[in-house]
Amino acid sequence: MKKILLFSSLIAIMLGMGSCGDYLNVDSYFADTFREDSIFANKYNITRYYNGAVSLLPKEGGLWHYGSTPGLTGSDEAVSCGTWNGGFLDIQYSGTMLTTNQVTASSMSGWTWDFNVWEPCYKIVRKCNILLSNISAVPDMNSIEKMQFRCQVRFLRAYAYYWILRNQGPFVILGDEILSSNENTEYYSHSRNTMDECVDYICTELTEAAEYMAEEHNQNELYAPTKGAALALAARIRLTAASPLYNGGTAASRYFSDFKRKSDGEYYVSQTYDERKWAVAAAAAKKVIDMKRYELYTVPADQYTVELPANVPSEEYPNGAGGIDPFRSYSEQFTGEAVAMTNPELIWGTADGVNDQLANHFPMTLGGWGAMSVPQRMVDYFYMVDGRDIKNASAEYPYNNRPYDNTCITQADKTLSKNYVLKGGTYAAYDNREPRFYANIGFSNRLWTMSSTNVTGKHDIQVTYFRGGNNGPQLSTNNVYCTTGYVCTKYVHLTDALSGESARTITKVLPLIRYAEVLLTYAEALNHLTKEWDIDGIKVSRNTEEIKSAFNRIRYRAGLPGVSDEELADVETFDKIVQRERAIELFHEGHRFYDIRRWGIVEQLEKEPLTGLNVNLGEWNGFYQPCVIQHSAIRERVWKDKMILLPLNLNEVRKAPTLDQNPGWEK
Repeated sequence: MKKILLFSSLIAIMLGMGSCGDYLNVDSYFADTFREDSIFANKYNITRYYNGAVSLLPKEGGLWHYGSTPGLTGSDEAVSCGTWNGGFLDIQYSGTMLTTNQVTASSMSGWTWDFNVWEPCYKIVRKCNILLSNISAVPDMNSIEKMQFRCQVRFLRAYAYYWILRNQGPFVILGDEILSSNENTEYYSHSRNTMDECVDYICTELTEAAEYMAEEHNQNELYAPTKGAALALAARIRLTAASPLYNGGTAASRYFSDFKRKSDGEYYVSQTYDERKWAVAAAAAKKVIDMKRYELYTVPADQYTVELPANVPSEEYPNGAGGIDPFRSYSEQFTGEAVAMTNPELIWGTADGVNDQLANHFPMTLGGWGAMSVPQRMVDYFYMVDGRDIKNASAEYPYNNRPYDNTCITQADKTLSKNYVLKGGTYAAYDNREPRFYANIGFSNRLWTMSSTNVTGKHDIQVTYFRGGNNGPQLSTNNVYCTTGYVCTKYVHLTDALSGESARTITKVLPLIRYAEVLLTYAEALNHLTKEWDIDGIKVSRNTEEIKSAFNRIRYRAGLPGVSDEELADVETFDKIVQRERAIELFHEGHRFYDIRRWGIVEQLEKEPLTGLNVNLGEWNGFYQPCVIQHSAIRERVWKDKMILLPLNLNEVRKAPTLDQNPGWEK
């Protein structure tokens, strides 16, 4: 059975809702497509019905614009130029709509972006429940096929609930119940379950579904979820539940101390700390590790590979950084160079949406919009090549960002990998940085090869973002330009071009889950344990060697030294190291919006001004001196406590009297 199956499709504009119970039971696809007695007549029909459920899923690839989550601009990971006219419609960035306080419970969507995942996801739940109640009736499916299909449906149902959980928080657990249509209001008066109940339900469904899901797939099933995807998703959810926002303490109290179910006064989010949640998260990640199916993607070193700094272990990877090219090992799985089918790091991914977003980062004179930029804070997170912070750089690998004139530049071209040359004349602050910096960050004088076109002026261009530069703000006619002097280049292949004869882009895969995340989950969860726990036969504790084994794999793959005993000696110190590592390693993959919330640091970060380079000045007239970003879309950013969760649509709350609204949003 083909399972590429539309897992990243999105209905562009949701239809209006009808009866009072529609948030749980609208099923127009079924009514329009099949007679109920035909759904289970054969494998072909049941597969089509299943595909109809899958097609309702929110769009995973909408991280940059047109999404169902606030995505990248909803955090400090990226900033956009706000709303602008793209020719025949207004271009809106969902995260910017949230951070500029333009989202309300009655206004949760724009042109093809929609935060109201509650309604379509409950449609999916109902379809799944119909499938689960009737799979046994399909005559041309054998018992093994029925068992596997049942697990596939349970995964889809759990995944739909997960979408609600991460956007709107606690939901209504229906179990296998199929609600009827056109009943009275009281029939649909379900209360939301608590956060812990929702987490336990989803993770139990995922774990049980994983038992009979395929461990690998063939070429026709490349983007289908597997056993590893189910277990890794459960680990992600368990980590979220263990984190400060949802596990008692200051953050849980700060945002949810008054968030109680009106039917019985029960807290939706626990106000009591429970260390066992960290142990459960660690054990969930360990299940994926123990599959021994996944490993970080690596590329062998060649004549272009830069020699490792003396403080980086030179043993063959994974015990050191020797034998691999760190730049290519990290970058190629995002640029499309790596083959998804054979990438041992890719647990689950989608090809939908990534190529469509390249215009956000491509220079506006080369076919792009230049509409999305990277703040200085994110740029500064990246380490020096020897693993030191820019504020504590070594004499051998110095960080030079003074003076802001043409004496502070690199003196000659420097080959950093087969696929990357740092050009002479580049601002010296971009020299001596770790390989992931060059894979992720585009800065002034970075070389854009765009080799698929041979049109003069369309390839091998050193792009510049200052006033007077070849992509400076003076070229914009609609207030759309690179606002910080930095863009994301993570998904840009050497051949990618958006203009010029023969211009083309290589198909990319957006990793929904990759093994690096699982290793980081395991290290973070272990760090918070004070004793040994036995979780379903898996023993976990704050074993520093176990933490090193997981965490250092990521560091060594990046060509950096591993975590030291001194850094591991203190829980809080290592916690900050993990947080920074996730910001770097998982950059522009859709995690940070949720990470800074679950850690309880979002308010602190949002209240610190976002800075970038001064793009309104010339290159040697102050451009490289960071300043507070002056674009209106960034000046108008605000933080309100209610933004910790997205609202339930006002129509849903008013139709079901027992359905509590999220804190701070209108009722």
